[in-house]
Amino acid sequence: MDIIYIDHSPLCQLGMKALLAQDMICLSRPSMSLLFTEGISPNLVIMSFPEQIYLFEEYLLFLERLRRCNPKIKTFFFIEKASPLILALIARARPDAILNKKEKTNVVLEMCMLLINQERPTTNGHLWGTQQPKIITPGEITVLCEIARSTSIETIARQLQLHPKTIYSHLNNASKKFGIRNRVELLKMIAML
Repeated sequence: MDIIYIDHSPLCQLGMKALLAQDMICLSRPSMSLLFTEGISPNLVIMSFPEQIYLFEEYLLFLERLRRCNPKIKTFFFIEKASPLILALIARARPDAILNKKEKTNVVLEMCMLLINQERPTTNGHLWGTQQPKIITPGEITVLCEIARSTSIETIARQLQLHPKTIYSHLNNASKKFGIRNRVELLKMIAML
């Protein structure tokens, strides 16, 4: 049984290893090259949300490639913050469960064991079941991630080969989904991640 745990905190990695008492690969961020060179095909991937929002696209690509290799793979997000934006981004990854890192260890262990045994949690995780997150498009994710890098609209448009009005459109659509009235509020929300 191969488990991958992706978390920037070495302390969290040690805690998860001790909790599950199973062999697992711990990474600070997704690495496809490691998987291919080691020939690993995990059955469970546990991920924290990246410290920088713009890295989330890398997480999505990582999961997409893993699912091509193993369609039965289970995914579990273990997060510190549960803002509407974070939950909307995580929803794009189609996880089997989402739990807060402050959850009791017996709940975390139970969730992990269900997923290791290829069972789907009935509650879909404590955070997931409370309210369906807003659906955010891939274009909105890309623009929000680039905005988080503090890049100008013109630079983002050039990098993504889009018109600046398209960038503004993605920002406006994302703002409406989260009830944000202006770009300053959106930037504050991104900065709080």
